[in-house]
Amino acid sequence: MINLWKKDDLNLLSEYPKEVIENVDDVINILDENYGCNRKLTDDGGYVCIIEDIKEVENLKSNILKGLVEEFSDVIYEDEVNTYNSTLYLLSSDYSVTVISKNEETEYLLK
Repeated sequence: MINLWKKDDLNLLSEYPKEVIENVDDVINILDENYGCNRKLTDDGGYVCIIEDIKEVENLKSNILKGLVEEFSDVIYEDEVNTYNSTLYLLSSDYSVTVISKNEETEYLLK
């Protein structure tokens, strides 16, 4: 699992499709504009979470999302092999987690 909340974190995504990186960049831009560029992971605003292994889904559901229902979900990249989804969860009025997941089985387990 990769947690990203600042622009410098984008270099961790060099192996991901351009569209996924652009989506994460857009989310970080929104968070920076509304909550400042010097945020920490636990500060108001939130972060982006990239699921890299299907085993991480249970940990995310039981420890962070704790029964929350998605606010919005969209396919951000699709090719012949992979589909990447971006799903927004609101943990409070000033804190959100955007989860980027790969392929249907991971997305299904998040629900």
